[in-house]
Amino acid sequence: MIVAAAVGEALARLGARTVFGVAGSGNFHVTNAMAAHGARYVAARHEGGAVTMADAYARVSGGLGVVSVHQGPGLTNAVTGMAEAAKSRTPLLVVAGEVAAAAVRSNFRVDQAAIAAAVGAVPERVHSPRTALEDVARACRTAVAERRTVLLGLPLDVQGAELPDEAGRRPLACSSPQAARVRSMATPGAANRSV
Repeated sequence: MIVAAAVGEALARLGARTVFGVAGSGNFHVTNAMAAHGARYVAARHEGGAVTMADAYARVSGGLGVVSVHQGPGLTNAVTGMAEAAKSRTPLLVVAGEVAAAAVRSNFRVDQAAIAAAVGAVPERVHSPRTALEDVARACRTAVAERRTVLLGLPLDVQGAELPDEAGRRPLACSSPQAARVRSMATPGAANRSV
């Protein structure tokens, strides 16, 4: 299994129930994998609309918002919505393709981590095939447990690599048990239930 497919499956298992986005070559495989594992995909005409829909979805549902965009200009089109989500502490995961490190002359090369940080989002990255699923779980935990907007960069060369067998054997969790307990206590009527 390639890393992009494994990441998409992991995101669906970790709470990506509905994914908004604009598909391109940099996010096509991961988006298809999320949909293949139960996530509903809602296509947008523009990345700005996609990230705003994911932000609204997270606010209304109380769950994780997920948006999938292409690298470079796909991400820069989403920046205004990312800034609003970051300032509002929306648990939002922005999944974006990222230019491979060796593609130094690519027209799609921008410093995506710096862009995310500049608008208050947390930059994360899938660093290698061996760490891919741990990287995804960490990004998801940050979004949910800390109520942050997180950019998860998926370098194209890592996306296309094979996932090592040992990488797929670790259990994944998006939120800590403490966070789940706090959420359950915060729901109406929780005071009348034993925890």
